[in-house]
Amino acid sequence: MTKIPGLKISEAEYKLPNNKIGKIAVLIYHGNSDPKKILDSAVRAYVGENGYHELIDAHLDNPRMRVLLSDINGMEQKDFDITSHSLKKLKK
Repeated sequence: MTKIPGLKISEAEYKLPNNKIGKIAVLIYHGNSDPKKILDSAVRAYVGENGYHELIDAHLDNPRMRVLLSDINGMEQKDFDITSHSLKKLKK
């Protein structure tokens, strides 16, 4: 089966300083099966043998979502400055 009923994915790419591309993927499961089993299986299939970071809800009250990131160690790091680093500054 190539599709899992109830499983949705959103993907986006981001540029890395070394001219490579990183990827973020958000998996959300809205089905009736055990979300942990479905998401664990989907994550294994999605990442294969590639390195990745996986984020889960900090409060552990949303077991139906996983966020996967590739190559975050390759991202540029800057000192945090609230005047220039904010989601409020996203361009529309």
